Amino acid sequence: MDRAATRRGVTTVPTALGDDVHIILGGCGRLGAEIAEQLSRDRDNDVVIVDVDPLAFDRLGSAFNGETMVGDCTDRDVLERAGVARADGLIAVTRFDNRNLMAVEIASYLYDVPRTIARLFNPERENVYRKLGVRYVSSTGAIAKMFLNEFQDESFPLHVRFEDSDINLVELEIDTGGHGTTVEDFEIDGLLRVAAIRRGSRVFIPDRTDRLERDDVVTAAMKPAAARTVHEFVRDPYGRDRIR
Repeated sequence: MDRAATRRGVTTVPTALGDDVHIILGGCGRLGAEIAEQLSRDRDNDVVIVDVDPLAFDRLGSAFNGETMVGDCTDRDVLERAGVARADGLIAVTRFDNRNLMAVEIASYLYDVPRTIARLFNPERENVYRKLGVRYVSSTGAIAKMFLNEFQDESFPLHVRFEDSDINLVELEIDTGGHGTTVEDFEIDGLLRVAAIRRGSRVFIPDRTDRLERDDVVTAAMKPAAARTVHEFVRDPYGRDRIR
């Protein structure tokens, strides 16, 4: 893996077949434990979760298939014992913004870890994180946007709301009016693009000639202006017949 390429701003993705992807997770709160469990389900992921409190690991379920380590994720000795020198990624989700920021900065700048993500509680620090080039997830901001989205009339279930943009990644549930419509006819230039379709237990990326079926759940990048046009094809997001 070309770690030097990452230092020049290029995101490097591990591609070697058969190689484990080594991931360090700082913080074993509820969020950290959930992320650790999900990551460890993939046999190619080698997960180490670090927390200062040994009792925090009690949050990990029996499905967790990784290692635990007591220590501070900003301590270089701890990180080195966790394998930071060979890590492909580090996720810092402790309860403290400063600790999360320091952990990803150490991993990025001292050990050239290709992918680092910090949890951010204080949204006022977002500009600082952006200027530092730190990838982050703002807990407060993300939750607030989800509540606001659910509160607005005619808004569809939200996956992602992009900053400084009116483009959202949403779920659209196909109703009778959309049954048999091709993906090409469903899409709207500049307003809506289909990314994936969930049909029962199957999820796939469709061709433009594929036809939608009633009860399909479409994940799409959409601008608000498209809502009125697609209304005849999809269920009312607040309708009682909405799929759960």
